[in-house]
Amino acid sequence: MPVYFLPQFIVDLQQHSDANFARRVLEKIIHTDGISFRGNRDDHPFDGIEHAWIRIISRGHTAYRVIYLRYGEKIYLYRAGEHSIENRLFKPASEAIDTAIQVVAATSEIVSTLSSISVFHSPNTQTMASPFNRLRRNVPKPLIQREIFSRRNLPHKDIWLVAPFIDYNLLAPTAAFGKLLLDQVEDGAKVILVTAPPKDNNIDLMLKLAEREIVIYLYPRLHAKLYCFIFDENRRNDPGLQHGDRYSSLILLGSANLTSSGMALGNGRCNEELCYMIPEHEIGLIETYVTELVTRGYELSDARSYIAKGQWQKLENEKW
Repeated sequence: MPVYFLPQFIVDLQQHSDANFARRVLEKIIHTDGISFRGNRDDHPFDGIEHAWIRIISRGHTAYRVIYLRYGEKIYLYRAGEHSIENRLFKPASEAIDTAIQVVAATSEIVSTLSSISVFHSPNTQTMASPFNRLRRNVPKPLIQREIFSRRNLPHKDIWLVAPFIDYNLLAPTAAFGKLLLDQVEDGAKVILVTAPPKDNNIDLMLKLAEREIVIYLYPRLHAKLYCFIFDENRRNDPGLQHGDRYSSLILLGSANLTSSGMALGNGRCNEELCYMIPEHEIGLIETYVTELVTRGYELSDARSYIAKGQWQKLENEKW
């Protein structure tokens, strides 16, 4: 069986404090021919990720593990580490599968290559970043926009949009992004928008969004920009969804506001923006953050009440 390295697997080998970790792992995974998968009858399915399996590398106080994906005759090595590597693990992004590196060298040559591009022999030193490029820019190509619109025909459980500045024309049902959100709501996604209170007391545009079942929260002095499209795992096998087992969630964190220039959605010049695609296994941390914003933010009903009482300025203060 041909073997492929996913980017995070390489990083796990690079970053481990045990200087012999990479060799121990590869010798238990790669056959003596140096390129094919070494089977083990003790391997067992990893609960929570389809096609994922666990290989026990060592027992006792080290308890090293490898988690791999099996697609037909192809083996994708995903994660390696202590037993704790199994905690809060999510399916790798489809982009990671696409950029997987096939093993074509002998095990000793692989270890030598890893040694030359990393510093995993020195646990106190910073290691290299993942070879998968998670940065997305607007210039020279609108990659941020492309990532978001690539979600257009995928089923999502939740969509979380966090941005202090919003061009509400982009959210109109006739606009491309607004239509994307409307289609997602109609398809069952729960859309939450967290933004800063407007500088005046006009919330009419927000109320129109609420009529389209987009839930809005106002958060004082918000400056974070975060865009999350959480893939609906329960619909991975939907009819018409090709290669459903390869899709994952999209989490973009960066500088771009939800405006024409920030998202490169208009005809004019766009801003130089930079966003980072957060790995899906960190989605729990992002969910905790968004939940905190929602809990501490003001609902639209609060805003309407304060406006009616002439107390609009209260929305500029913390709720807690």
